[in-house]
Amino acid sequence: MSSPVERRIAGHRVLHLARATSTNELARAWLARDELQPGDVVLADEQTAGRGRRGRSWITVPGRSLAASLLIEPPAAVARPARLMVLSAVAVCRALETCGARDMRIKWPNDLMRGERKVGGLLADGVAGRVLPGLVVLGVGLNLALRPGDLPPPLDASAGDAGLPEGPAARDAVLAALLAELDAELARAGTPADAARGEEYRRRSWLTGRQVELRTGGVLLSARLDDVTPEGDLVLAGGRRLAGESVELVSVTPR
Repeated sequence: MSSPVERRIAGHRVLHLARATSTNELARAWLARDELQPGDVVLADEQTAGRGRRGRSWITVPGRSLAASLLIEPPAAVARPARLMVLSAVAVCRALETCGARDMRIKWPNDLMRGERKVGGLLADGVAGRVLPGLVVLGVGLNLALRPGDLPPPLDASAGDAGLPEGPAARDAVLAALLAELDAELARAGTPADAARGEEYRRRSWLTGRQVELRTGGVLLSARLDDVTPEGDLVLAGGRRLAGESVELVSVTPR
């Protein structure tokens, strides 16, 4: 692992590395040594062991991806992990569109989509010994631009990019926009503007209207998803509501 270079982006201290295993794991390790404070960001040009939800690997393409982890202390108004994911996903979509991306959608609970392809994802890790509103390490992995051959099969069949320029300047612009959007989202938590962001999350929902397979309470359930609430809960056909923290998305039936 290379040594970090300290930078400032959008008012945040950014610890920038050329290469890291996982920015989330590194952030947690530095926090355990009191080397990280709320608001700090760990940024890597390349990850060798990036991960996503359910332990899946995430490939970071140097020069064409964003891989960063932000240490967050959620406000009291963000009382649920699912709600933090709602605000974070909206912030990422808005940041990408500010930088020129189009038609960003959110695949509950933590994926960013353009059309039928996954552009990126979020990973929130609670810090050991703490619960919300304690500290959370929020990892963000995004494909800004991809070339043929960047990803191995079968990932190349399902992954996409944000349609943005490649290079460090474009990557830093997306990170700056993301940090500004997320700061604003957390500052608005509990206000009428916060409610508007919840409605935006619903409008951006990629899963709504699709047939899904879910696991809840150890039981597999197949149903059509009718809605995703501003709190991050799922509403199934017939009106059954499942708390976002108690359910796992197993699969989605292709259209």
